[in-house]
Amino acid sequence: MESMDRTRIIFIAIVGLALLVACVAVAYNVVNRLVDDARATATPDGSGLGVVTGQPTPAVWLDSPDPIFGPDYDPDDGLPVYICGADAFGSYFTLQQMQMAGTDVEHRFHLGIVPFFLDDDPAYDISEEQRTALLNSGQWDCLLTTLDSVALTSPGVVTAIVDESAGADQLWVRDVPTINDLKGKRIAFSRGSVGEYFVYYTLSIARLNPRFDVELLPQDSVADAIEVFNAGQADAVSGWEPDIYLAEESGGVPLLSSNQMRIVIDVIVTSRQSIANEADLVQAFHDAWFHALKNQVEDFDTAASHIAAWGHNDWSFVYPESASEDLRLWLENVAQADLGDNAYVMRDIRPLIDRLQIAQRVWAASGAETPEGDVADLVDPGFVSRSASQASLQPNGSPVNDTFSLSTQFDLSGVGAGETATLVVLPCRRFTFLPESTELTLESRRILDDCVMPTLSQSVGLFLRVKGSAAWPGPPGTYTKEEILTFAEARAQSVVDYLASQGIDPARFVVEAELPPEEHWETEDPEIQAEDRYVEMTLITVGR
Repeated sequence: MESMDRTRIIFIAIVGLALLVACVAVAYNVVNRLVDDARATATPDGSGLGVVTGQPTPAVWLDSPDPIFGPDYDPDDGLPVYICGADAFGSYFTLQQMQMAGTDVEHRFHLGIVPFFLDDDPAYDISEEQRTALLNSGQWDCLLTTLDSVALTSPGVVTAIVDESAGADQLWVRDVPTINDLKGKRIAFSRGSVGEYFVYYTLSIARLNPRFDVELLPQDSVADAIEVFNAGQADAVSGWEPDIYLAEESGGVPLLSSNQMRIVIDVIVTSRQSIANEADLVQAFHDAWFHALKNQVEDFDTAASHIAAWGHNDWSFVYPESASEDLRLWLENVAQADLGDNAYVMRDIRPLIDRLQIAQRVWAASGAETPEGDVADLVDPGFVSRSASQASLQPNGSPVNDTFSLSTQFDLSGVGAGETATLVVLPCRRFTFLPESTELTLESRRILDDCVMPTLSQSVGLFLRVKGSAAWPGPPGTYTKEEILTFAEARAQSVVDYLASQGIDPARFVVEAELPPEEHWETEDPEIQAEDRYVEMTLITVGR
Protein backbone atom coordinates (compact mmCIF):
# COMPACT_ATOMS: atom_id res chain seq x y z
CA MET A 1 0.00 0.00 0.00
CA GLU A 2 2.81 2.36 0.91
CA SER A 3 4.60 1.41 -2.36
CA MET A 4 1.44 2.21 -4.36
CA ASP A 5 1.11 5.64 -2.71
CA ARG A 6 4.71 6.42 -3.55
CA THR A 7 4.12 5.46 -7.20
CA ARG A 8 0.95 7.57 -7.35
CA ILE A 9 2.84 10.58 -5.93
CA ILE A 10 5.62 10.19 -8.51
CA PHE A 11 3.05 9.91 -11.33
CA ILE A 12 1.20 13.05 -10.15
CA ALA A 13 4.51 14.94 -9.92
CA ILE A 14 5.45 13.98 -13.49
CA VAL A 15 2.03 15.07 -14.80
CA GLY A 16 2.28 18.35 -12.87
CA LEU A 17 5.75 19.05 -14.25
CA ALA A 18 4.55 18.40 -17.81
CA LEU A 19 1.62 20.78 -17.34
CA LEU A 20 3.96 23.43 -15.97
CA VAL A 21 6.26 23.13 -19.02
CA ALA A 22 3.28 23.37 -21.38
CA CYS A 23 1.98 26.50 -19.63
CA VAL A 24 5.39 28.14 -19.83
CA ALA A 25 5.58 27.39 -23.57
CA VAL A 26 2.11 28.84 -24.20
CA ALA A 27 2.93 31.96 -22.19
CA TYR A 28 6.20 32.40 -24.09
CA ASN A 29 4.41 32.25 -27.46
CA VAL A 30 1.75 34.72 -26.32
CA VAL A 31 4.34 37.20 -25.09
CA ASN A 32 6.35 36.91 -28.32
CA ARG A 33 3.21 37.51 -30.41
CA LEU A 34 2.38 40.60 -28.37
CA VAL A 35 5.92 41.92 -28.80
CA ASP A 36 5.81 41.32 -32.56
CA ASP A 37 2.44 43.05 -32.81
CA ALA A 38 3.80 46.02 -30.93
CA ARG A 39 6.76 46.27 -33.31
CA ALA A 40 4.70 46.09 -36.50
CA THR A 41 2.39 48.89 -37.56
CA ALA A 42 -0.19 49.05 -40.31
CA THR A 43 -0.50 52.24 -42.36
CA PRO A 44 0.65 55.35 -40.50
CA ASP A 45 -1.77 57.65 -38.81
CA GLY A 46 -0.11 60.82 -39.98
CA SER A 47 2.32 61.00 -37.09
CA GLY A 48 4.05 58.57 -39.25
CA LEU A 49 6.94 56.26 -39.00
CA GLY A 50 6.14 54.91 -42.45
CA VAL A 51 5.01 51.49 -43.55
CA VAL A 52 6.46 48.54 -41.70
CA THR A 53 5.68 45.26 -43.37
CA GLY A 54 6.06 42.93 -40.41
CA GLN A 55 9.63 42.00 -41.30
CA PRO A 56 11.99 41.04 -38.46
CA THR A 57 13.11 44.02 -36.43
CA PRO A 58 16.72 45.03 -37.17
CA ALA A 59 19.34 44.63 -34.49
CA VAL A 60 19.40 48.41 -34.06
CA TRP A 61 15.91 49.94 -34.25
CA LEU A 62 15.99 53.40 -35.85
CA ASP A 63 13.15 55.90 -35.67
CA SER A 64 12.31 57.80 -38.81
CA PRO A 65 11.29 61.46 -38.69
CA ASP A 66 7.67 62.14 -39.54
CA PRO A 67 7.11 62.05 -43.30
CA ILE A 68 5.51 65.06 -44.93
CA PHE A 69 2.30 64.39 -46.85
CA GLY A 70 0.58 66.36 -49.58
CA PRO A 71 -2.61 68.41 -49.24
CA ASP A 72 -4.72 65.48 -50.49
CA TYR A 73 -3.61 63.19 -47.68
CA ASP A 74 -6.50 61.54 -45.83
CA PRO A 75 -5.46 58.81 -43.37
CA ASP A 76 -8.98 57.40 -43.41
CA ASP A 77 -9.46 56.95 -47.15
CA GLY A 78 -7.96 53.46 -47.19
CA LEU A 79 -5.14 54.27 -49.62
CA PRO A 80 -1.74 52.77 -48.83
CA VAL A 81 1.21 54.99 -47.91
CA TYR A 82 4.58 55.02 -49.67
CA ILE A 83 7.52 56.60 -47.81
CA CYS A 84 10.58 57.98 -49.61
CA GLY A 85 13.66 59.67 -48.20
CA ALA A 86 15.39 62.33 -50.31
CA ASP A 87 17.81 65.23 -50.14
CA ALA A 88 17.30 68.78 -51.44
CA PHE A 89 18.24 68.26 -55.09
CA GLY A 90 16.59 69.54 -58.25
CA SER A 91 15.78 66.22 -59.91
CA TYR A 92 14.51 64.79 -56.61
CA PHE A 93 11.84 67.51 -56.42
CA THR A 94 9.70 65.36 -58.71
CA LEU A 95 8.51 63.90 -55.39
CA GLN A 96 7.24 67.27 -54.20
CA GLN A 97 5.62 67.91 -57.57
CA MET A 98 3.91 64.52 -57.34
CA GLN A 99 2.37 65.41 -53.97
CA MET A 100 1.18 68.90 -54.84
CA ALA A 101 -0.31 67.87 -58.19
CA GLY A 102 -2.09 64.92 -56.56
CA THR A 103 -0.36 62.46 -58.90
CA ASP A 104 0.15 60.04 -56.03
CA VAL A 105 -3.57 59.95 -55.20
CA GLU A 106 -4.36 59.62 -58.91
CA HIS A 107 -2.31 56.42 -58.83
CA ARG A 108 -4.11 55.24 -55.65
CA PHE A 109 -1.55 55.83 -52.89
CA HIS A 110 -0.27 58.58 -50.59
CA LEU A 111 3.34 59.64 -50.94
CA GLY A 112 5.16 60.54 -47.72
CA ILE A 113 8.48 62.40 -48.10
CA VAL A 114 11.25 62.43 -45.49
CA PRO A 115 13.38 65.44 -46.54
CA PHE A 116 16.97 65.43 -45.26
CA PHE A 117 18.24 68.48 -43.33
CA LEU A 118 14.86 70.17 -43.64
CA ASP A 119 14.92 73.79 -42.39
CA ASP A 120 17.76 73.01 -39.98
CA ASP A 121 15.36 70.84 -37.98
CA PRO A 122 17.54 68.33 -36.07
CA ALA A 123 14.84 65.68 -36.46
CA TYR A 124 15.66 65.55 -40.18
CA ASP A 125 19.42 65.53 -39.72
CA ILE A 126 19.69 61.97 -41.04
CA SER A 127 23.16 60.49 -41.60
CA GLU A 128 24.09 58.30 -44.56
CA GLU A 129 24.23 55.31 -42.21
CA GLN A 130 20.77 56.03 -40.81
CA ARG A 131 19.27 56.41 -44.29
CA THR A 132 20.68 53.05 -45.29
CA ALA A 133 19.39 51.38 -42.13
CA LEU A 134 15.87 52.84 -42.48
CA LEU A 135 15.57 51.55 -46.04
CA ASN A 136 17.21 48.24 -45.23
CA SER A 137 14.80 47.66 -42.33
CA GLY A 138 11.77 48.35 -44.52
CA GLN A 139 10.65 51.44 -42.62
CA TRP A 140 11.07 53.39 -45.85
CA ASP A 141 9.88 52.14 -49.20
CA CYS A 142 12.41 54.06 -51.26
CA LEU A 143 15.50 56.22 -51.03
CA LEU A 144 16.78 58.61 -53.67
CA THR A 145 20.56 58.34 -53.62
CA THR A 146 23.60 57.71 -55.81
CA LEU A 147 24.64 54.51 -57.54
CA ASP A 148 28.01 54.47 -55.78
CA SER A 149 26.18 54.48 -52.43
CA VAL A 150 24.27 51.37 -53.50
CA ALA A 151 27.54 49.72 -54.48
CA LEU A 152 28.96 50.46 -51.03
CA THR A 153 26.05 49.60 -48.74
CA SER A 154 23.53 47.54 -50.78
CA PRO A 155 20.53 48.92 -48.80
CA GLY A 156 17.94 47.96 -51.40
CA VAL A 157 17.45 47.42 -55.12
CA VAL A 158 17.85 49.98 -57.93
CA THR A 159 14.50 50.18 -59.70
CA ALA A 160 14.89 53.38 -61.78
CA ILE A 161 17.43 56.00 -62.86
CA VAL A 162 16.86 59.61 -61.81
CA ASP A 163 19.73 61.41 -63.56
CA GLU A 164 23.42 61.80 -64.24
CA SER A 165 25.27 64.63 -62.60
CA ALA A 166 26.36 66.79 -65.55
CA GLY A 167 28.47 69.42 -63.82
CA ALA A 168 26.89 69.64 -60.38
CA ASP A 169 29.74 67.69 -58.72
CA GLN A 170 33.21 69.21 -58.95
CA LEU A 171 36.78 68.96 -57.70
CA TRP A 172 38.50 72.31 -57.09
CA VAL A 173 42.25 72.75 -56.52
CA ARG A 174 45.04 75.27 -55.94
CA ASP A 175 48.38 74.80 -57.73
CA VAL A 176 47.46 71.31 -58.94
CA PRO A 177 47.58 71.34 -62.75
CA THR A 178 46.72 67.65 -63.36
CA ILE A 179 45.26 64.69 -61.53
CA ASN A 180 48.76 63.16 -61.40
CA ASP A 181 49.84 66.18 -59.35
CA LEU A 182 47.37 65.31 -56.58
CA LYS A 183 49.98 62.92 -55.21
CA GLY A 184 51.00 64.04 -51.75
CA LYS A 185 48.26 66.69 -51.59
CA ARG A 186 45.59 67.30 -48.91
CA ILE A 187 42.00 66.73 -50.10
CA ALA A 188 38.87 67.82 -48.21
CA PHE A 189 35.36 66.45 -48.74
CA SER A 190 32.12 65.69 -46.93
CA ARG A 191 32.50 62.25 -45.37
CA GLY A 192 30.15 59.53 -46.55
CA SER A 193 28.91 61.64 -49.46
CA VAL A 194 29.17 61.34 -53.21
CA GLY A 195 31.93 63.95 -52.92
CA GLU A 196 34.06 61.35 -51.18
CA TYR A 197 33.45 58.88 -54.01
CA PHE A 198 34.30 61.58 -56.55
CA VAL A 199 37.69 61.96 -54.86
CA TYR A 200 38.38 58.22 -54.86
CA TYR A 201 37.38 57.81 -58.49
CA THR A 202 39.52 60.77 -59.58
CA LEU A 203 42.52 59.28 -57.79
CA SER A 204 41.88 55.88 -59.38
CA ILE A 205 42.29 57.36 -62.87
CA ALA A 206 45.94 58.12 -62.08
CA ARG A 207 46.32 54.94 -60.00
CA LEU A 208 46.86 56.99 -56.84
CA ASN A 209 46.05 55.11 -53.64
CA PRO A 210 43.79 57.18 -51.34
CA ARG A 211 45.27 55.51 -48.28
CA PHE A 212 48.93 56.22 -49.02
CA ASP A 213 49.40 58.71 -51.86
CA VAL A 214 47.30 61.62 -50.52
CA GLU A 215 46.15 63.06 -47.20
CA LEU A 216 42.37 62.76 -46.79
CA LEU A 217 40.54 65.43 -44.77
CA PRO A 218 36.93 64.22 -44.30
CA GLN A 219 34.51 66.85 -42.93
CA ASP A 220 30.93 66.85 -41.66
CA SER A 221 29.55 68.80 -44.62
CA VAL A 222 30.48 70.36 -47.96
CA ALA A 223 30.47 73.79 -46.28
CA ASP A 224 33.00 72.55 -43.72
CA ALA A 225 35.19 71.04 -46.44
CA ILE A 226 35.24 74.31 -48.38
CA GLU A 227 36.05 76.22 -45.18
CA VAL A 228 39.08 73.98 -44.63
CA PHE A 229 40.14 74.55 -48.25
CA ASN A 230 39.71 78.33 -48.06
CA ALA A 231 41.71 78.39 -44.82
CA GLY A 232 44.67 76.94 -46.70
CA GLN A 233 44.52 73.63 -44.82
CA ALA A 234 43.72 71.63 -47.99
CA ASP A 235 45.03 71.68 -51.55
CA ALA A 236 41.84 70.29 -53.12
CA VAL A 237 38.17 70.10 -52.21
CA SER A 238 35.36 67.97 -53.58
CA GLY A 239 31.75 69.15 -53.42
CA TRP A 240 28.70 70.17 -55.37
CA GLU A 241 26.72 73.19 -56.45
CA PRO A 242 26.16 75.80 -55.25
CA ASP A 243 28.54 75.51 -52.27
CA ILE A 244 31.57 74.45 -54.29
CA TYR A 245 31.83 77.84 -56.01
CA LEU A 246 32.88 79.38 -52.69
CA ALA A 247 36.26 77.68 -53.21
CA GLU A 248 37.08 80.50 -55.63
CA GLU A 249 37.49 82.86 -52.65
CA SER A 250 40.93 81.42 -51.86
CA GLY A 251 42.14 81.08 -55.43
CA GLY A 252 40.62 77.71 -56.15
CA VAL A 253 39.95 76.60 -59.74
CA PRO A 254 37.99 73.63 -61.06
CA LEU A 255 40.11 70.63 -62.07
CA LEU A 256 37.36 68.16 -62.93
CA SER A 257 33.58 68.15 -62.98
CA SER A 258 30.85 65.60 -63.53
CA ASN A 259 30.10 67.29 -66.84
CA GLN A 260 33.30 65.69 -68.13
CA MET A 261 33.22 62.56 -66.00
CA ARG A 262 29.71 61.13 -65.72
CA ILE A 263 30.48 58.97 -62.70
CA VAL A 264 27.65 60.23 -60.46
CA ILE A 265 24.29 58.63 -61.21
CA ASP A 266 21.23 59.25 -59.03
CA VAL A 267 18.83 56.34 -58.67
CA ILE A 268 15.62 55.25 -57.00
CA VAL A 269 16.46 52.48 -54.54
CA THR A 270 13.51 50.41 -53.35
CA SER A 271 13.43 48.35 -50.17
CA ARG A 272 13.49 44.61 -50.62
CA GLN A 273 10.52 44.26 -48.25
CA SER A 274 8.38 46.54 -50.41
CA ILE A 275 9.27 44.63 -53.56
CA ALA A 276 8.51 41.30 -51.91
CA ASN A 277 5.30 42.28 -50.11
CA GLU A 278 3.81 45.24 -51.99
CA ALA A 279 4.91 44.93 -55.62
CA ASP A 280 1.71 46.55 -56.93
CA LEU A 281 2.28 49.58 -54.70
CA VAL A 282 5.89 49.83 -55.87
CA GLN A 283 4.65 49.76 -59.46
CA ALA A 284 2.09 52.48 -58.71
CA PHE A 285 4.86 54.68 -57.34
CA HIS A 286 6.99 54.24 -60.47
CA ASP A 287 4.02 54.97 -62.72
CA ALA A 288 3.35 58.14 -60.72
CA TRP A 289 7.02 59.14 -60.87
CA PHE A 290 7.12 58.93 -64.68
CA HIS A 291 3.69 60.57 -64.90
CA ALA A 292 5.02 63.54 -62.88
CA LEU A 293 8.20 63.64 -64.96
CA LYS A 294 6.11 63.70 -68.14
CA ASN A 295 4.10 66.62 -66.74
CA GLN A 296 7.33 68.44 -65.87
CA VAL A 297 8.63 68.08 -69.43
CA GLU A 298 5.36 69.12 -71.06
CA ASP A 299 4.41 71.96 -68.68
CA PHE A 300 7.56 73.06 -66.88
CA ASP A 301 6.12 76.24 -65.39
CA THR A 302 3.25 74.43 -63.70
CA ALA A 303 5.58 71.74 -62.36
CA ALA A 304 7.89 74.40 -60.93
CA SER A 305 4.97 76.22 -59.31
CA HIS A 306 3.87 72.98 -57.64
CA ILE A 307 7.36 72.49 -56.20
CA ALA A 308 7.41 76.07 -54.89
CA ALA A 309 3.92 75.63 -53.40
CA TRP A 310 5.17 72.65 -51.40
CA GLY A 311 6.80 75.20 -49.11
CA HIS A 312 10.10 75.03 -47.25
CA ASN A 313 11.46 77.29 -49.97
CA ASP A 314 14.69 78.12 -48.17
CA TRP A 315 15.37 74.39 -48.23
CA SER A 316 14.53 73.79 -51.88
CA PHE A 317 15.64 77.21 -53.18
CA VAL A 318 12.55 77.17 -55.40
CA TYR A 319 10.47 80.25 -54.60
CA PRO A 320 6.92 81.11 -55.77
CA GLU A 321 7.92 84.37 -57.47
CA SER A 322 10.76 82.75 -59.48
CA ALA A 323 9.85 79.05 -59.50
CA SER A 324 10.60 78.27 -63.16
CA GLU A 325 13.93 80.08 -63.13
CA ASP A 326 14.95 78.48 -59.84
CA LEU A 327 14.11 74.94 -60.91
CA ARG A 328 15.81 75.45 -64.27
CA LEU A 329 19.00 76.53 -62.47
CA TRP A 330 18.88 73.31 -60.45
CA LEU A 331 18.46 71.16 -63.55
CA GLU A 332 20.92 72.77 -65.96
CA ASN A 333 23.80 70.67 -64.62
CA VAL A 334 21.71 67.54 -64.13
CA ALA A 335 20.95 65.23 -67.06
CA GLN A 336 17.57 63.81 -66.09
CA ALA A 337 16.67 60.32 -67.24
CA ASP A 338 13.16 60.27 -68.68
CA LEU A 339 11.10 57.15 -69.27
CA GLY A 340 12.75 56.53 -72.64
CA ASP A 341 16.23 56.71 -71.09
CA ASN A 342 15.16 54.39 -68.29
CA ALA A 343 13.63 51.90 -70.70
CA TYR A 344 16.83 51.87 -72.76
CA VAL A 345 19.05 51.26 -69.73
CA MET A 346 16.80 48.62 -68.20
CA ARG A 347 16.52 46.61 -71.43
CA ASP A 348 20.19 45.73 -71.04
CA ILE A 349 21.43 46.33 -67.52
CA ARG A 350 25.03 45.28 -68.22
CA PRO A 351 26.35 48.89 -68.44
CA LEU A 352 24.65 49.61 -65.11
CA ILE A 353 26.18 46.47 -63.61
CA ASP A 354 29.58 47.59 -64.92
CA ARG A 355 29.13 50.92 -63.12
CA LEU A 356 28.30 49.13 -59.88
CA GLN A 357 31.35 46.89 -60.20
CA ILE A 358 33.60 49.86 -60.93
CA ALA A 359 32.18 51.67 -57.91
CA GLN A 360 32.84 48.67 -55.67
CA ARG A 361 36.45 48.49 -56.87
CA VAL A 362 36.93 52.22 -56.23
CA TRP A 363 35.46 51.97 -52.73
CA ALA A 364 37.52 48.84 -51.97
CA ALA A 365 40.72 50.66 -52.99
CA SER A 366 39.95 53.24 -50.29
CA GLY A 367 39.82 50.49 -47.67
CA ALA A 368 36.01 50.33 -47.44
CA GLU A 369 34.24 46.98 -47.15
CA THR A 370 31.81 46.30 -50.00
CA PRO A 371 28.93 43.82 -50.00
CA GLU A 372 29.49 40.29 -51.20
CA GLY A 373 27.27 38.63 -53.76
CA ASP A 374 26.26 39.22 -57.36
CA VAL A 375 25.84 42.95 -58.11
CA ALA A 376 23.23 42.01 -60.73
CA ASP A 377 20.91 41.34 -57.78
CA LEU A 378 21.06 45.06 -56.98
CA VAL A 379 19.04 45.99 -60.09
CA ASP A 380 15.39 45.16 -60.84
CA PRO A 381 14.39 46.38 -64.33
CA GLY A 382 10.80 45.13 -64.13
CA PHE A 383 9.11 48.24 -62.75
CA VAL A 384 10.53 50.51 -65.46
CA SER A 385 9.61 47.96 -68.11
CA ARG A 386 5.98 47.91 -66.99
CA SER A 387 5.83 51.71 -66.86
CA ALA A 388 7.37 51.93 -70.33
CA SER A 389 4.63 49.69 -71.73
CA GLN A 390 2.06 52.40 -70.95
CA ALA A 391 1.80 54.90 -73.79
CA SER A 392 0.14 57.45 -71.51
CA LEU A 393 3.40 57.85 -69.53
CA GLN A 394 5.59 58.63 -72.54
CA PRO A 395 6.68 62.32 -72.52
CA ASN A 396 6.24 64.64 -75.49
CA GLY A 397 9.39 66.69 -75.10
CA SER A 398 12.81 66.68 -73.47
CA PRO A 399 14.18 67.57 -70.01
CA VAL A 400 16.02 70.83 -69.38
CA ASN A 401 19.35 69.03 -69.78
CA ASP A 402 18.92 66.36 -72.43
CA THR A 403 22.47 64.94 -72.30
CA PHE A 404 21.87 61.72 -70.36
CA SER A 405 24.76 59.68 -71.71
CA LEU A 406 24.25 56.15 -70.46
CA SER A 407 21.64 55.54 -73.17
CA THR A 408 23.11 57.62 -76.01
CA GLN A 409 26.16 58.08 -78.19
CA PHE A 410 27.15 61.71 -78.64
CA ASP A 411 28.15 63.04 -82.03
CA LEU A 412 31.52 64.70 -81.41
CA SER A 413 32.66 64.83 -85.03
CA GLY A 414 32.30 68.62 -85.12
CA VAL A 415 34.25 69.23 -81.91
CA GLY A 416 37.81 70.40 -82.39
CA ALA A 417 40.63 69.58 -80.03
CA GLY A 418 42.90 72.48 -80.85
CA GLU A 419 42.92 74.21 -77.47
CA THR A 420 43.48 71.43 -74.99
CA ALA A 421 44.77 70.99 -71.46
CA THR A 422 46.20 67.83 -69.93
CA LEU A 423 43.97 66.40 -67.24
CA VAL A 424 45.94 63.24 -66.48
CA VAL A 425 48.64 61.10 -68.02
CA LEU A 426 47.31 57.57 -67.65
CA PRO A 427 49.59 55.28 -65.65
CA CYS A 428 49.19 52.50 -68.23
CA ARG A 429 50.66 54.78 -70.87
CA ARG A 430 53.49 52.52 -72.01
CA PHE A 431 52.80 49.45 -74.10
CA THR A 432 55.56 47.25 -75.40
CA PHE A 433 55.36 45.96 -78.97
CA LEU A 434 57.13 43.17 -80.69
CA PRO A 435 59.75 44.32 -83.21
CA GLU A 436 58.22 45.48 -86.50
CA SER A 437 54.67 44.86 -85.19
CA THR A 438 51.63 47.09 -84.66
CA GLU A 439 49.37 44.31 -83.40
CA LEU A 440 48.10 44.61 -79.81
CA THR A 441 48.78 41.55 -77.70
CA LEU A 442 46.06 39.98 -75.54
CA GLU A 443 47.82 41.34 -72.47
CA SER A 444 47.80 44.86 -73.95
CA ARG A 445 44.07 44.58 -74.61
CA ARG A 446 43.51 43.45 -71.03
CA ILE A 447 45.40 46.48 -69.76
CA LEU A 448 43.31 48.79 -71.94
CA ASP A 449 40.13 47.16 -70.65
CA ASP A 450 41.21 47.75 -67.08
CA CYS A 451 42.94 51.12 -67.25
CA VAL A 452 41.28 53.06 -70.07
CA MET A 453 37.82 51.72 -70.85
CA PRO A 454 36.15 52.47 -67.47
CA THR A 455 37.23 56.11 -67.61
CA LEU A 456 36.34 56.71 -71.25
CA SER A 457 33.00 54.93 -70.98
CA GLN A 458 31.95 57.21 -68.10
CA SER A 459 33.18 60.49 -69.57
CA VAL A 460 31.62 62.60 -72.29
CA GLY A 461 33.69 65.79 -72.14
CA LEU A 462 37.16 64.28 -72.34
CA PHE A 463 39.39 63.34 -75.26
CA LEU A 464 42.24 60.85 -75.32
CA ARG A 465 45.53 61.86 -76.89
CA VAL A 466 47.22 58.67 -78.10
CA LYS A 467 50.88 59.16 -78.97
CA GLY A 468 52.81 56.33 -80.58
CA SER A 469 56.55 55.82 -80.57
CA ALA A 470 58.69 53.35 -82.48
CA ALA A 471 62.33 52.35 -82.22
CA TRP A 472 64.68 53.50 -85.00
CA PRO A 473 66.87 50.45 -85.58
CA GLY A 474 70.23 50.57 -87.25
CA PRO A 475 72.50 50.20 -89.01
CA PRO A 476 72.35 53.75 -90.40
CA GLY A 477 70.29 54.12 -93.55
CA THR A 478 68.04 51.12 -92.85
CA TYR A 479 64.92 53.28 -92.22
CA THR A 480 63.95 56.86 -92.94
CA LYS A 481 62.49 59.33 -90.44
CA GLU A 482 59.14 59.23 -92.29
CA GLU A 483 59.01 55.43 -92.05
CA ILE A 484 59.62 55.51 -88.29
CA LEU A 485 56.90 58.15 -87.76
CA THR A 486 54.46 56.20 -89.92
CA PHE A 487 55.14 53.06 -87.90
CA ALA A 488 54.75 54.94 -84.60
CA GLU A 489 51.42 56.39 -85.72
CA ALA A 490 50.24 52.93 -86.77
CA ARG A 491 50.89 51.71 -83.23
CA ALA A 492 48.84 54.55 -81.79
CA GLN A 493 46.09 53.84 -84.29
CA SER A 494 45.97 50.18 -83.26
CA VAL A 495 45.14 51.31 -79.71
CA VAL A 496 42.46 53.67 -81.03
CA ASP A 497 40.97 50.97 -83.25
CA TYR A 498 40.66 48.60 -80.30
CA LEU A 499 39.02 51.20 -78.04
CA ALA A 500 36.64 52.21 -80.84
CA SER A 501 35.71 48.55 -81.31
CA GLN A 502 34.64 48.57 -77.65
CA GLY A 503 32.16 51.40 -78.27
CA ILE A 504 34.20 54.59 -77.75
CA ASP A 505 33.41 57.31 -80.30
CA PRO A 506 36.39 57.62 -82.73
CA ALA A 507 35.91 61.41 -82.68
CA ARG A 508 37.24 61.45 -79.10
CA PHE A 509 40.79 60.47 -80.06
CA VAL A 510 43.75 62.61 -81.05
CA VAL A 511 46.39 60.44 -82.73
CA GLU A 512 50.02 61.56 -82.74
CA ALA A 513 53.44 60.07 -83.41
CA GLU A 514 56.88 60.98 -82.15
CA LEU A 515 60.45 59.97 -82.86
CA PRO A 516 62.67 58.52 -80.15
CA PRO A 517 65.32 60.81 -78.61
CA GLU A 518 67.99 61.74 -81.13
CA GLU A 519 70.64 59.79 -79.24
CA HIS A 520 68.56 56.65 -79.86
CA TRP A 521 68.35 57.09 -83.63
CA GLU A 522 69.57 54.16 -85.73
CA THR A 523 70.66 52.23 -82.66
CA GLU A 524 71.46 48.53 -82.74
CA ASP A 525 71.09 48.13 -78.97
CA PRO A 526 67.99 45.90 -78.37
CA GLU A 527 67.42 47.34 -74.89
CA ILE A 528 67.23 50.90 -76.21
CA GLN A 529 64.98 49.76 -79.06
CA ALA A 530 62.60 48.14 -76.56
CA GLU A 531 62.52 51.35 -74.52
CA ASP A 532 61.28 53.32 -77.53
CA ARG A 533 58.39 51.00 -78.44
CA TYR A 534 55.36 52.38 -76.59
CA VAL A 535 52.07 54.21 -76.77
CA GLU A 536 51.43 57.05 -74.32
CA MET A 537 47.83 58.03 -73.49
CA THR A 538 46.76 61.34 -71.99
CA LEU A 539 43.25 62.42 -71.04
CA ILE A 540 42.75 65.98 -72.23
CA THR A 541 40.04 68.59 -71.85
CA VAL A 542 38.91 70.94 -74.58
CA GLY A 543 38.60 74.62 -73.76
CA ARG A 544 39.26 74.24 -70.02
